[in-house]
Amino acid sequence: MRLLLPLTIAALLAAVALVPPGPVPLPLASAQPPATELPPDLALVPADALGFVHVRAAELWKRDVFAPFRQTFEKAGPKVLAALDEQFVPKVSTFDRVTGVLMVGSENREPLPLLVLRFREPFDPDAVIKAYRTGPETLTLNGKTAYRAGDFGFYLPDKQHIVFGPPPAVIAHLKHTFPKDGPLSAGLKLAASGQPLVASLDIAGLPIPPRELEQVPADIRPLLKARHLTAFLDLEKDAVVRFTLAYKTAEDAQAAEKAVKALADFLRKEWVGMRDRLEKEFLQAKGPRPAGDLPEALLSVFAIGALNRVDELLADPSAFVQRDGANLTASLPIPRDIVTAAAPAVTTLVSLLLPAVQKVREAANRLQDQNNLKQIMLAIHSYADAHGHLPHDIVDKNGKPLLSWRVQILPYIEQETLFKQFKLDEPWDSPNNLRASRVDVKMFLSPRFPPPKQPGLTHYQGFVGPGTLFETGKKIRFTDITDGTSNTLAVIETAEAVEWAKPGGLPFDPKKPLPKLTPGDDGVINAAMADGSVRAIHLARLKEDVLKALITRAGGEVPPDDR
Repeated sequence: MRLLLPLTIAALLAAVALVPPGPVPLPLASAQPPATELPPDLALVPADALGFVHVRAAELWKRDVFAPFRQTFEKAGPKVLAALDEQFVPKVSTFDRVTGVLMVGSENREPLPLLVLRFREPFDPDAVIKAYRTGPETLTLNGKTAYRAGDFGFYLPDKQHIVFGPPPAVIAHLKHTFPKDGPLSAGLKLAASGQPLVASLDIAGLPIPPRELEQVPADIRPLLKARHLTAFLDLEKDAVVRFTLAYKTAEDAQAAEKAVKALADFLRKEWVGMRDRLEKEFLQAKGPRPAGDLPEALLSVFAIGALNRVDELLADPSAFVQRDGANLTASLPIPRDIVTAAAPAVTTLVSLLLPAVQKVREAANRLQDQNNLKQIMLAIHSYADAHGHLPHDIVDKNGKPLLSWRVQILPYIEQETLFKQFKLDEPWDSPNNLRASRVDVKMFLSPRFPPPKQPGLTHYQGFVGPGTLFETGKKIRFTDITDGTSNTLAVIETAEAVEWAKPGGLPFDPKKPLPKLTPGDDGVINAAMADGSVRAIHLARLKEDVLKALITRAGGEVPPDDR
């Protein structure tokens, strides 16, 4: 949360990425169409949503600045372009505008992203439903029927629009009562005026826990008092991105203006350090390097140059940030020569950079996976502080396991509402508990493996058996870990997902072979130790007796330092 404001803005602009959906509830409620003079696609955006991004894609495509891209696309020829239209419904050539919307979830006000797609020409709704509907499951609210499309849902407000997104977001949209005014009203009016790209964010409505705001440096916090953000792309003369942060009072805006300089200084320190590390690593490489290293080298050079340009921009934020009453405005020019020059290089660079992009994606997934394990271990430690022992499988009076230790840590990973839905004296798959067990908990899923095909699963397990941290029927204390918490394995990722609420785990018997563990594509399994640290275990390099020594809490083994 150190870069909270920039990251929340970036998150909105990435709304079209659409997070994986959870299970589909089937509540019934009435939805009222919005009474507004906005065009139909923008009328489908609630003024009290968390945010939206509106892109007039067809109009942008015709602009001179995108001519090189358009000309390259058209070089495919009329036959190919006609075939593209025949292969999809509605026709790709009739696509007009797209609006990404962040709805407000009913539980914890979690953001729910969806898309509103607009087409210039009416399409055949039955053809769209036939092409994309999967399965018989439907949901009807206020006369509108939503359909499943794989892991997503969609409905057709009319013959020119498709509302598409995760099922919870589509349901929230159908249930929503549209107010006449709201935090996004100004942004919606701006989008209706014809600007090619407009974004608006209700900053005050974001579900940001106060403890996370406390992590933001004090001299930057005044910026976070903004009520909402509006941004748009101005292409009248030169390409300019214009931002407006609206505050409650002029005094708040004045304090935020001072905070901009503090934020710029903070970002310069962060990004200059990043640039220096990238530059050092790049200069340390000795040539000639393998041809396969070229994409990564090109990406490194581009990143170093980009960070230098950002540093120049942040050196004097007063040059592009101004205060107007209770608003802060900023204008960032985008030189046309950059866009024009980039066009002929894009086709070539994409093919070259794909391997590097894949490496970046894998690195990001690995970091997210490690963070999940760290948060799980933090929850385990918090539970132990509160109860005097580590979490364990919940058992009945006869010692029969009912629920997993993961259920016990739910309140410590901001899932207390879900925890309260469980009856702790019933098994995980009882009629009551099964509903809660089928809920996806994002922290229990590793991004390094394909998403499970059914809800309620996890990639993170502990070993169960003699001497393990999750030995059935025992309440283990940290003082019982005589091998040392840094030498004792607690939680490990597994490629095969299991029910997270179900008791049990990976079976361990020191006299028998270990169960098969499947690493990621890099040959590594991430594991959390009892002290909360996370380590990358190269299975091919690790002897089984060493791994067994790490699994036991008090076996007296001393694993080698080079493990």
